[in-house]
Amino acid sequence: MKTFGERDLKLNYWKRIGAYAVIQNDQQQFLCVKDLDGLLFLVGGGVDEGESPENALLRESIEETGHEIQIVKSIGKAERHWVSSKYPNDSQHNIGFLYAAELLEKVAEPVEKEIMCWVDYDEMEKNLLHEHHLYLIKQHLNIL
Repeated sequence: MKTFGERDLKLNYWKRIGAYAVIQNDQQQFLCVKDLDGLLFLVGGGVDEGESPENALLRESIEETGHEIQIVKSIGKAERHWVSSKYPNDSQHNIGFLYAAELLEKVAEPVEKEIMCWVDYDEMEKNLLHEHHLYLIKQHLNIL
């Protein structure tokens, strides 16, 4: 598994396993959610205890976008150690499972407040927060 960053042993350790979707439309844009700071995230999120990454992704998609998705294939897994300005006392460890997926019908209103948007690759490359996600997307697109 490809690793980005290093754990800061002086800080609290915080591990999060997540599952994320790489969804493209007919214009080859990527579906992302944008936070108030303009940072982009792939659709997806944390895997709850006892939940499979695939089931977490299906749940997170509805929570974030209101849409069901269909998982097409697994892209891979990578991890990142980092310290967020929001949580400066925590050495965060994100293990991300990425899946290629297709957007299906809207079945609910999103629960979360981030904005759903389609972005081109250049914007995603500049503003996607997690570099290990971008690495896996590049693998998926045969850019590496």
